[in-house]
Amino acid sequence: MDVKVTKSLLMTALITGSVLWGGTNVFAADSVGEFELDQIVVTATRTEKRDVDVPASTEILTHDKIVASGATNAMEALSKVNGIEYKNYFPGGSAMTTMTPEINIRGLSTGTLVMVNGNPLNLNNKYVIDAIPTEAIEKIEIIKGGGAIMYGSEAMAGVVNIITKKMGSNSVSIGYGNYGQQKYNVAVGNEKFKVNYDLKKWGDLDNLSVSSNPTTAKTYSYHQDRNHKENIGIGYNINDELSFEYNHLDSSVDYHRTTTQSGNFEQWRETYTKQDLFQLNYNGESMKGHMWFTKNKINYYGGTKPGVYQQSSLTETENYTYGMDLQKDFKLSDKSLLTVGGNLKKENYKPVIKSGKSAKETDEKSRNTYALFAQLDQKITDNDSIIIAGRGTWTGGSTNGEEYDDFSASGQYVHKFDDNKSLYISAAQSFIMPSFSQMYPSGLAAGKPNPDLKPQKGTNYEIGYKEIAGNHIWKLALFNMNVKDNITATWKDDVWNYKNTEFRNTGFEASVAVEASDKFSYDVGLTIHNPENKVDNEPSKVGWQRKFGKYQMKGGLEYKLEKFKAGFTGSYVWDRYSSPSSKDSYKIKPYFLTTVTATYSPDKNSDISLIVDNVLDRNDNLSNTMSDHGAYYATPTNFLLSYTYKF
Repeated sequence: MDVKVTKSLLMTALITGSVLWGGTNVFAADSVGEFELDQIVVTATRTEKRDVDVPASTEILTHDKIVASGATNAMEALSKVNGIEYKNYFPGGSAMTTMTPEINIRGLSTGTLVMVNGNPLNLNNKYVIDAIPTEAIEKIEIIKGGGAIMYGSEAMAGVVNIITKKMGSNSVSIGYGNYGQQKYNVAVGNEKFKVNYDLKKWGDLDNLSVSSNPTTAKTYSYHQDRNHKENIGIGYNINDELSFEYNHLDSSVDYHRTTTQSGNFEQWRETYTKQDLFQLNYNGESMKGHMWFTKNKINYYGGTKPGVYQQSSLTETENYTYGMDLQKDFKLSDKSLLTVGGNLKKENYKPVIKSGKSAKETDEKSRNTYALFAQLDQKITDNDSIIIAGRGTWTGGSTNGEEYDDFSASGQYVHKFDDNKSLYISAAQSFIMPSFSQMYPSGLAAGKPNPDLKPQKGTNYEIGYKEIAGNHIWKLALFNMNVKDNITATWKDDVWNYKNTEFRNTGFEASVAVEASDKFSYDVGLTIHNPENKVDNEPSKVGWQRKFGKYQMKGGLEYKLEKFKAGFTGSYVWDRYSSPSSKDSYKIKPYFLTTVTATYSPDKNSDISLIVDNVLDRNDNLSNTMSDHGAYYATPTNFLLSYTYKF
């Protein structure tokens, strides 16, 4: 779709809605929209605040909004959020060998902390959220901008907190679609106990990716043979404040490669990405705590003959971390709230590389990380308040003997024009510790160890405006990010090299969400930014390099009429640049993600739903790092028809 056409369509929707409803509140008293006008956000400041009072760029995806978007899992739900660029390999956000899909906030790779109920899911920059089904999600809170002060390493660009349902929903779903799609979901429980099981399958799909080999002058096509996602979720609410939850996330893909010129079979691969998360959550009136254990295992193997392990290789990486996070709120006065807390975690990393019958098992790597943090939320006047926070972090027991320590601080100012209108200014330092996979890369492609990598240090500056005006929610943000010692991978002398470089980005975000009536709602968002990496990979790649897209327009709408609901979501990213590891960035075509949904409810217990994805059947490249003649393509137009019975 042409850029002008896309902008015209979305802006027409925005202007039409504003003219027709002009900011007048037309809600019925019992109306429930796909977004709430007065949402409560916890993740940004670790304390409950109305969204309009939070000094950060925020986005809240409610369960109903996720369903209306057509997303079947958490990864798909995040793919169309304003300010987030999506990197995909196989349908539904599945991985390709050790390459897992990414959620990039404001153009910074590996700068997003992903949590489930406040418990970290990131393990060496990997997370398996494509196996978290929509049915299990209560809401997703997205905080854009530095979150390292309150949540530590990996939150430099922002935080994604996936909040699961606390109670069982008692439903069963079954669905079928083209390309061998199958979906099965069962959820049972009550106020105390819940169990959720979800299985999503894809079948054969050809030409999902292409790559080239300059040495042999060959190009290759990649074809999916099997794609399974499985989730098991078990939860128990011990009392109103204490709960336990276990999640098993399993995403696997089988694929094979052929030469584009002749169509001859070249190789096959089976990829398995599994993650287990145990969490114990305490949510008291003035004290909160989390204890977690999470483990992920990524392995893949294959060969050069179909189904035969001849000359095959296997790479297996196993990571686990466990820890706890505690915080205590002290109400010093009616105008002053002090939050203090601490965090400790143990990280472990163990890669294994096998070729044929031999195996190279590298030494197990581990380290301990400790942190103390404090935040003062001080109301200065009836309309003005400041939030000052600091975090000290240090490591111990590191395998390589290289220990790190860091102190970072932040400050925010909020001016309330009235209860529904605010201006904020934010300045924050942030950091990311080098991951084990960066210091000790593993895989079939050679990697050069660099245990002396330095932590990434960054600054985030932001000024924003939020307003609830009748049935409109307006949000504006201007931001600047600078990262020193940004860890970047480059391909040189036939090995991967990880080293510290620099990153910068300045941009603008704007969005409006409108509950036009009890039947119709829509939202539109725009991001303009310019993410760049400074690279020193002579002689092929030197200097500041563009990455990702400069412009993003996203939008969605929903219409409800008695027993029928229909929706549309879209995300258009243009002026895009691919940033391969061994050559200068180059311009690539835009991508346009589109989804249409429709649901008919013949009675209160039944839903018949249709999801149509990639409505325009665009062959868009969803990768941002491939070299010339390489791409990971969007799945062709596909549909899923499902039936849900609630009991």
